[in-house]
Amino acid sequence: MTEEKSLPTATDNGDHEKVMPLLDHLTELRSRLIASGVVVLVLFLLFMVFSEQLLAFLRIPLEQALPEASNALHFTSPLEVFLANLKVSFLAALVCACPVWLFHFWRFLAPGLLQKERRYVFPFMLSSIALFLLGILFCFYVVLPLALDFLIGTGLKVGTPIITVADYVSMLVILIFAFALIFETPLILVLLGILGLIDSGDLRTHRKLVLVGIIVMAALLTPPDPISQIGLALPVCGMYELAIVVLAALEKKAPPA
Repeated sequence: MTEEKSLPTATDNGDHEKVMPLLDHLTELRSRLIASGVVVLVLFLLFMVFSEQLLAFLRIPLEQALPEASNALHFTSPLEVFLANLKVSFLAALVCACPVWLFHFWRFLAPGLLQKERRYVFPFMLSSIALFLLGILFCFYVVLPLALDFLIGTGLKVGTPIITVADYVSMLVILIFAFALIFETPLILVLLGILGLIDSGDLRTHRKLVLVGIIVMAALLTPPDPISQIGLALPVCGMYELAIVVLAALEKKAPPA
C-alpha cells in the first residue's frame, strides 16, 4: 500500500499541473467575457428603445457643418435607418459598459503579474477607463466637427451634399473607436515598461521611427482628410512623450536590479 501511494498519479504529473492552470485561466476568461457580454447586451437593448434620440444627438456635428437649407441625412434603402440604429445602439452600449469590460480585462490580467506589479492594476484600470472616454470626447467634440467642416466645405465647391445615414454612422463608428483605442497608447507603453520589456531610453531612441508609424496609422484609421489625420496623430505623439516622462519617473524610483 505504501508503494502504491508513492506512485505518481495523474494529478501529481508535472505536465498535468501545467495544463490545469491554463484550463482554469481559460475558464476565468470565459466567465469574464460572459459577464461583460451580458452587460453590453442589456445596455444595447436599452439603447435600442432610444435609438432615434441617440442618432439625433450623434448627427448634431453634421447638422452644424451642413448649409442651413440642406437636409442632414438621407437613406437609400428601407433597412438603412434600422441598421444604423443597431450600430449606434451597440456603440453606445460598448462605450457605457467600458468600466465593466475594462475592469474584467485588468482583473483577468492581474494573476499573470508579479506581486510588485499588481499594485498598478487599480490605477491602470481607472486610467484606461478615463483615457477611453477622453478619446471619445476628443473625437466627437473636437476632431469630428473640424473634419466635417473641412470635408463638406471642400465638397460644396463642386456639388450638393447628399450624405446617407449608413455612410455617416460608419464614419462615426470608425473615428470614435480609433480615438478611444489610440488614447490607450501611453498606458500600454507604461505597462510594457513596468513589465521590463521596454524602457524610456528605448522610446527615445526609436522616437523618429514611431513618429512615422503614427502618421501612417492615422492615415489608415481616419477618413482621407488632413484634419482628422492630424487630429489623431498629434494626441498620440503627445501621449508617446507623456509615456516617456512617466517611465523615466518610475525608473528613478525603482530599486537597483
